Amino acid sequence: MRLPARHLTLLLIIATITLSSCGKKGEATSKKSDSQVVAIVNGDEITIHQVNFQLSRLGQMNEAQAKLASKKVLSKMIEMQLLKQQAIEQKLDKNPGMLQAMEATKDQMLAQAYLESVLAKTLKPSNSEVDEFYKTHPELFENRRVFRLQELVVNVDQSKLAEVEASLNGIKGINEIATWIKEKKYPVVANTAVKEAEALPSDMLKKLQVLKDGEVLILPSQGALHVIHLAASQTAPITRSKATPIIEQYFVNQNKANLAKKEMLVLNEKAKVEFAGSFSDMKKSDLMEPSAITPNEQAAQSTAVKSDTDKAAQKSVKPNTSPSNIDKGLSGL
Repeated sequence: MRLPARHLTLLLIIATITLSSCGKKGEATSKKSDSQVVAIVNGDEITIHQVNFQLSRLGQMNEAQAKLASKKVLSKMIEMQLLKQQAIEQKLDKNPGMLQAMEATKDQMLAQAYLESVLAKTLKPSNSEVDEFYKTHPELFENRRVFRLQELVVNVDQSKLAEVEASLNGIKGINEIATWIKEKKYPVVANTAVKEAEALPSDMLKKLQVLKDGEVLILPSQGALHVIHLAASQTAPITRSKATPIIEQYFVNQNKANLAKKEMLVLNEKAKVEFAGSFSDMKKSDLMEPSAITPNEQAAQSTAVKSDTDKAAQKSVKPNTSPSNIDKGLSGL
């Protein structure tokens, strides 16, 4: 059954309040003291524990921030409680499609809870591992630079890509290259950006690291050539002590990803999976390769190094046919 958009909105409200354990006043399962209850909404109680739980999801705050945030959290919980009550009054919680969606939400939360319990066993790297990583990646730490880049994305037919690349490699200077492109009437899009070393693709960073200010790098891609001009750069090294938490987080993220994948492989191996109906022709070997890393952990995979230098304003216009090379961050850091 397809649910209207307003029903889906109410589903989220009901699921959030239900899973946060808002209870009816007088329920035998949990008789709360007056000090625990912070609001009663048409007979439904909201406790300080529920407010604190929501606050804990907002991250670290000082006392003044927490006091202000707690009032906003409680206000939002009261709004959601009122909407939930209306949904129940209209028996939306009995809607078959709604029940199915709520059950799916519960399944997802339980699966993630188990995965997080597994990932909690992830160990930090040893000092020797941190030392080795620091020494083998000087471009990210000891020799780290901040680059001011100008990029020309030249759209070229794939059959002429090698020919045009050879011609551009024979031209010195970004102005001369821009003039040649204009004369040949190739479609081109310009991008400008200031990028720290860790914000660049690893293969591109290695090539930029050996360039001097003013030099040009040409990178081919599908249907385009990326002419990257190193307009200017400055050194911004990161010491071993400052690099330690960054490297540790990188290893933790990598280990979590590996641990999650390993756990799913074990579970899949042990499981008895039977296919039926329109999927009866499937076999267990047809299942996708396990990848149980959560969205939150995926986001953590791209932890950025905080620069001590001020970040310049960035102007970036994306071409329609080929993404900018300077907008692809270094995976893992």
